[in-house]
Amino acid sequence: MVVKSGGVGAAEEGAAGAAVRRWVEAGGGRLVLDGGLATELEAHGADLNDPLWSAKCILSSPHLIRKVHLDYIEAGANIIITASYQATIQGFQSKGFSKEQSENLLTKSVEIAHEAREMFLKQHSDQSTPMHRPILVAASIGSYGAYLADGSEYSGDYGEAGTLEFLKDFHRRRLQVLAEARPDLIAFETIPNKLEAQAYVELLEECNISIPSWFSFNSKDGVHVVSGDSLIECATIANSCAKVGAVGINCTPPRFIHSLILTIRKVTDKPILIYPNSGERYDGEKKEWVESTGVSDGDFVSYVSEWCKDGAVLIGGCCRTTPNTIRAITRTLNQSFPAP
Repeated sequence: MVVKSGGVGAAEEGAAGAAVRRWVEAGGGRLVLDGGLATELEAHGADLNDPLWSAKCILSSPHLIRKVHLDYIEAGANIIITASYQATIQGFQSKGFSKEQSENLLTKSVEIAHEAREMFLKQHSDQSTPMHRPILVAASIGSYGAYLADGSEYSGDYGEAGTLEFLKDFHRRRLQVLAEARPDLIAFETIPNKLEAQAYVELLEECNISIPSWFSFNSKDGVHVVSGDSLIECATIANSCAKVGAVGINCTPPRFIHSLILTIRKVTDKPILIYPNSGERYDGEKKEWVESTGVSDGDFVSYVSEWCKDGAVLIGGCCRTTPNTIRAITRTLNQSFPAP
């Protein structure tokens, strides 16, 4: 184990943090994440008006998922995130699938991403200059609120279900199945409260998960996570776990990211990742994005250099961002921070 020094709340970084740092170094000091999956699936004609959301396409249109993954890799993404954000064993069983079939569908989400990577590498295998950039697959685990499909991932209010043991029981087998599918990373995304973060930490330890993970929280005020819990407390929980290789923010308006990065840096030396949404607000009752607060790709990308200077080393987009956004981020990073 590597013991971190310097930083407030320093803890053992472990193999997870070391793996992420090696990938970042291989990427020239920065890694680019992909953008919105559901946004692109809908652009290609998918109907996601379903409690499974983008995971519906694992059943109905795996070829569309593969195409979107491939589009993001072509745009410069180093990390593609699987379509499993809203895919749960419980959700599939509610559609009539058996437990075994449901687990196989989770596995399939990782397999589709692996296939997209292999297609890209095969298409570029005859290049005169060998490709050295990392291309990684991150298995997405959305919050319990995402499974509820009622917008509660943007409030963190789970009512009576908001107990540590309930959340651990809900996520346990899903985490094990996705880890067994051998992604490069496990992405705990849009974490709305410190209780769910604690549940994830305990599961990583109890299930002895060896695949590096990241914890990504969401905020609507630039200070707290969406439940109102302190981001400092949430990031401290993530920092306490040696199996967590990176900590950051996703699905949050770009204007809040600067202050959130600085807050996270107060309590961890782990690599920081950020992948904001386009700035639009999700209306949980209407189940739609309110577009009036969105920003253009140009405005979004104008923040990128600042985020890098703040300390972010993994940067991408979340809801309502597209391959054009990722292409612009890649171009900005290559211009501002050229590889040595």
